[in-house]
Amino acid sequence: MNAKNSQGARLTIWAEGPPRQGEAQEQVSFGFRSVSPAEKRRLVDQQFDAVARRYDLADAVLSFGLDSRWRKSAVASLALRTGDRVLDLCGGTAGLALLAAGKVAPGGSVTVCDINPGMMAAGKARVHRSPYEKMITWTQGDAGALSFRDSSFDTVLVGFGVRNFVHLEQGLREILRVLKPGGRIMILEFSLPRDALLRALYRIYSFNVMPFVGRVVTGAAGPFTYLAESIRVFPSPEELKATLETLGFGEVVFRRFTNGIAVAYSGLKV
Repeated sequence: MNAKNSQGARLTIWAEGPPRQGEAQEQVSFGFRSVSPAEKRRLVDQQFDAVARRYDLADAVLSFGLDSRWRKSAVASLALRTGDRVLDLCGGTAGLALLAAGKVAPGGSVTVCDINPGMMAAGKARVHRSPYEKMITWTQGDAGALSFRDSSFDTVLVGFGVRNFVHLEQGLREILRVLKPGGRIMILEFSLPRDALLRALYRIYSFNVMPFVGRVVTGAAGPFTYLAESIRVFPSPEELKATLETLGFGEVVFRRFTNGIAVAYSGLKV
């Protein structure tokens, strides 16, 4: 897919890179569907194109404002320090980046990396209205093949983005690679409520209310149906914790918010 950057140059954007050797017969999940990796890259990008302009408003409305609390709590738990270098991966509209910038200023820096130019355009407009514009930089990139050097960042943040990785473990390995020794990962992701009754109500809300409200707010219902489906095929908190540990992260813990509707994971590059 081709897009223009802020200077008008043409860029090639992929959700996790162009089609790779050996992927021809591979199938990955896109919600409840099985698709090729290349098709998932295209579909994920398409979802964000549809909602980029009003993504933050939709988040706030559909979560009843809780998304802001979740982000603040997750970033506060990291004890970021002045001077730290932070990567906000899948950072699009810069919600986590702005919170991190306030913690690492004045000597630190935050890099936002995202696949979708529309999401980044919305984020740049938001950052422009903040006091942190000069310390936040932007890179359109590939979660499965990051362009950054090894050991580049003190912290990597991923807010509601790992569900969209074409290859979950490859994206997590890349995060591990670009972290400095002793650096931390923080993933904020949706999950399912622990309480059985709340889980049943959440299913009704997810598949009936969210697409309807999403269409009213953004003009598109499809991305919110995909959201509901992708939550249900994503690993449980216990499974994701085990995956992080298997890949080499240490001190992995997770914390549930709002009965488990959102979960914050943290770990250390040992």
